[in-house]
Amino acid sequence: MRSEFTIRDAVIEDAPAIARVNYLTQRHAFRGLIPNLELDSLDVEFLTGQWNQNLSLANPRSSTYVVINGESLIAYSRFYPSIDPDDDQDRVATIGSMYVNPDFQGIGVGRELMKTVLKAAKELAFREATLHVLVANKRAREFYENLGWKRDMEADIGGSGEATGSKVRYRKSLL
Repeated sequence: MRSEFTIRDAVIEDAPAIARVNYLTQRHAFRGLIPNLELDSLDVEFLTGQWNQNLSLANPRSSTYVVINGESLIAYSRFYPSIDPDDDQDRVATIGSMYVNPDFQGIGVGRELMKTVLKAAKELAFREATLHVLVANKRAREFYENLGWKRDMEADIGGSGEATGSKVRYRKSLL
């Protein structure tokens, strides 16, 4: 059954719902990939505070999009200028997060959200986009590879407020 959904820019009032999707998705997608202690210590209130801060920051080259199904926020994605030292911030955007509520995975929500995010990044004059995925997250890696993302490099990336560990970077041209 295909779900009806809309995609729009996030607003500050979305912070609690984004945090809830963040919480649910990490606990679902990362179980067995990162230590259970890390997953079990996730806190929706803390995540809500982080999202309040993220959505309050004024960066004209950054944006967060949410997917709405009925009255429920079911997914989100955020991009901003690359923070990778080997990238040009003026040319490369990083997809910093992309989460779909587990109950809505596999029905095209992520695919449509990614199209929206990449189009918005291109409209802001980014020429490429990157994203980081846990090496062990085969499902996510397959999803991105099916969308044309190319493996760029492996690195130990941590301290971003999300799951840490060995990750692979993917890159996609926006031209």
